[in-house]
Amino acid sequence: MTTFQDLGLSAPTLAALDAKGFANPTPIQERTIPLLLSGAIDIVGQARTGTGKTAAFALPIVEVASENCGHVQALVLAPTRELAIQVAEEINSLKGEKRVRVLPVYGGQDIRQQFAALKRGVDVVVGTPGRIMDHLSRGTLRLDRLDFVVLDEADEMCNMGFIDDVREILMAANPDRRTLLFSATMPREVMRIAAEFMGDFETVRVEDERADAQLTRHVFHEIDDADRFEALCRVIDAQPEFYGLVFTRTRADADQVAEKLNERGYPAEPIHGDLSQPRREEILAKFRSRRATILVATDVAARGIDVPDLTHVVNYALPQDPATFVHRTGRTGRAGKEGMAVTLIAPGEFRKLMFITRGAGIDIAKAPLPRIRDVIFSKKRRMMDKLETIMAEESFDAYDDMARELMAEKDPVEVVAALLRNAFGDELVESSYREISPAPKPGAGNGRADLVCALGRVDGMTPPQFVEFVCRAAKIKPFAIQHVRVQGTRTTFTVPMADAERVMERVRDRDGNLLVSRGKFEKKPPFRHEFRKSGPPKRDGKPFRKPYKPSKG
Repeated sequence: MTTFQDLGLSAPTLAALDAKGFANPTPIQERTIPLLLSGAIDIVGQARTGTGKTAAFALPIVEVASENCGHVQALVLAPTRELAIQVAEEINSLKGEKRVRVLPVYGGQDIRQQFAALKRGVDVVVGTPGRIMDHLSRGTLRLDRLDFVVLDEADEMCNMGFIDDVREILMAANPDRRTLLFSATMPREVMRIAAEFMGDFETVRVEDERADAQLTRHVFHEIDDADRFEALCRVIDAQPEFYGLVFTRTRADADQVAEKLNERGYPAEPIHGDLSQPRREEILAKFRSRRATILVATDVAARGIDVPDLTHVVNYALPQDPATFVHRTGRTGRAGKEGMAVTLIAPGEFRKLMFITRGAGIDIAKAPLPRIRDVIFSKKRRMMDKLETIMAEESFDAYDDMARELMAEKDPVEVVAALLRNAFGDELVESSYREISPAPKPGAGNGRADLVCALGRVDGMTPPQFVEFVCRAAKIKPFAIQHVRVQGTRTTFTVPMADAERVMERVRDRDGNLLVSRGKFEKKPPFRHEFRKSGPPKRDGKPFRKPYKPSKG
């Protein structure tokens, strides 16, 4: 087996690796480090998240860097603040006793502190493209004497719209530098960067990473949208030591899911782009120390969250593409440890899930949700473990007399049962859990009804306005309305079968004419012409036309 010593690293660096407990390099490190130490060639490295890419470029930079040379020797570009902080911390931990000064620079941090640090002198800068551009425009950062430029998570920088900033930064950098590009996937935009700004480069792909990926078991649960949160709780409850990431689509969703989890007693925190940097760092510190065991995140905010030993990644909402699916689920099943990636879908999302997983090269299996009895069994195990820990670590002298008195007067089993009920409530009572029925297929049996409404784009409708209009008229929840497709003169959509009659009966124009029916309208209804004379249906005295904004409350 290859060791770090075999790669040509110096004794001080080997000592730093030993102090961190690293004995053997990962495949990407084994193939990349010798190339960077022995030659002047540029490198494009492809390996999924969690395979040691940071150390693959950080160790050679530390080895080559001169101490206190008076100028910036290496620049690492990262797509997010969290990743910039993490990379900087990793480089600091790998430099050992070598006097190499590392500075993370990112938006949200006081730029005056960055000015002062850069003026004192920095050897390695790790930053986000936007903040690096800011320093370049102010003249507080010079890149004309760089030895290395590293693009970390290059695909994400392309996805997040940083491609023009990256080009400008590379144009400002020393033309004789070495350029290293690391990415989990290699879309065309990334390869264009390589072709435009790198000289002769060698591509290093970790071909055996699928063996690591097999340590992650992929399953999906098909449930009705109304049961999505309940299903998430069932997944969490069924695991004795759940420690994972839950991915949502929007910032509002992340806040809402985290809040609902906390209301139920789960230690959860949200993380997204609306949070201040100090608050983000506080949440991440809380998560890494396991004071919070559930992190509810959006895709952008989760970049740079590289926490070892995650047991689960849950796709509360489907990502948009296979690459994002790989980035999400690659955060579990690392370093020889098994992990679980769980995806929750509604029946109408099955085809999209299959497209995503095929594109990602991932085998995924449908699985039933954990049963109530499985959840209760798991909770019993956690309670027993907690009680054993308390009994082993704490003293109960103050309660001895009371305990003996109770045991003498009452049945000991009843006494313990009463105490457990008082401590844990109804967590072991099967009737306190709601059954989650298998999701019906859209339009079938007691599933969903296909409806069409005689309002469309010509009436000023947009999907959000249409959903609000139907919700307020029929008094149903927004999530009940799905598959909304606004067309020229009509809008098709689905609702639960149980709500179909109510929607068809209550959604009317201001003159009381019905607007919704099953199936397709064969011809335009007669009241269409009335709308063109008097305008579309109104709410709060305002027509449904732009720039209409839904009223609050």
